[in-house]
Amino acid sequence: MKPVVLGCVVGLLLALSSAQVVAQPLAEIARREKLRREALAAKAAAENVSLKVYTNADLRGGGRLTTSSGQTSAPAASAEGSAATPTAEGTPETDGAAAAATEDQWRNRINAVRQARDRAQLMVAALQNRVDGLWTEFTSRDDPAQRAVIEQDRQAALDELENTSAEIEDLTQQIADIQEEARRANVPPGWLR
Repeated sequence: MKPVVLGCVVGLLLALSSAQVVAQPLAEIARREKLRREALAAKAAAENVSLKVYTNADLRGGGRLTTSSGQTSAPAASAEGSAATPTAEGTPETDGAAAAATEDQWRNRINAVRQARDRAQLMVAALQNRVDGLWTEFTSRDDPAQRAVIEQDRQAALDELENTSAEIEDLTQQIADIQEEARRANVPPGWLR
């Protein structure tokens, strides 16, 4: 009994000491990173150089990177501004009605279809479970009248299972269609995740 207690005490001490060993370097790393960032900001202020900010428009520019000067964070394009934004040549780009949609609209659209597909998949699993249970109940009954009622219920569940499986195929096709539409509208892939 004593070796077990001794082993528990030693394990507890090792666990506590390892937490302190890990916590100290993390604190030191955080302090060093803060000092590094302060030094970069001081250097930029001393040289009167502003930091480069890359925007989403830079990513859509087809390899032409432009930088914005200043202390601003990445600007968010509004629904009105994304339909006609100036490019490097100064001409407005028009991607059609699909480009006017914002990130939230694309996310909401694809998530609604995905949630419907997930619900349908859960329904298929439940219906399959019901069909299996009705089959077990059907085979365990001897009374023909009870078997007939159970078989009707089972057939109704099989029909609903078939309809729900067809619905899953339709929803999967809708997801593929939305992804293709987004690809054609040059929507960033991250918006559909």
